[in-house]
Amino acid sequence: MFPNPWTVNRELTQVTEIRTLQEIDNEAESHRAALEDVERRLAGSEVLDIARERLAGADTALAGVKTEQRKVEGDIEDLSARIAPEEKRLYDGSVKNPKELGNIQHEVELLREQRTKLEDQLLEVLQRLDAAEREHESASSDAKRAESARKQELTELKAESVRLKEAIAAAEAKREFQIPKILPRNLKTYQDVRKRRGSAAVSRINGGMCGGCRISIPESVRRKAFTADELSQCPNCASILYVG
Repeated sequence: MFPNPWTVNRELTQVTEIRTLQEIDNEAESHRAALEDVERRLAGSEVLDIARERLAGADTALAGVKTEQRKVEGDIEDLSARIAPEEKRLYDGSVKNPKELGNIQHEVELLREQRTKLEDQLLEVLQRLDAAEREHESASSDAKRAESARKQELTELKAESVRLKEAIAAAEAKREFQIPKILPRNLKTYQDVRKRRGSAAVSRINGGMCGGCRISIPESVRRKAFTADELSQCPNCASILYVG
């Protein structure tokens, strides 16, 4: 007994309609994934965060070196202020006692030695200051470039967000139009399979194998894909099967 041609055509049409629905759902899913990425990028920029963090670090480092510079310079000034009157007493003839002159001489030498060490320290600090200023200038330039790039990126991302939302709305409208073309029981089968299989709810029989899981399809199942009143599904992964 030959299968009812109306039933065969109807079931084949159902598979075609379900395939169309899968294409629409996959399109919407792709747009939603892209929108999620856009919204994540709108929320913040790792590149800009890194540039700002580098600049903040350069600010802190530069301020620290400048503070150290001021302290060392202040210590040098204090020593110089202490040395000057002692040197004056040493050479102006106001002190006559040899022992006292010796004590003054010794004190001046100690103070000069301390000042020399501080001057050497200041030289090292100034070298670090130069490096810190160069790093700060570089970090500032990079931060400005990152800010400018982020501004342009935000403009583009906002436009892309609008485009994707419109594309999702269009896909949802197409889905609403497509749903009535599918029998409720077949729609439920598709939705159940899609929950488990995702975008591969409908798979093509290719070379006697399921295109979804690459497992060989029994001949009885393959024939059912051509002639059955019900949708044919892969016995392994449950994908809705079609031939073509």
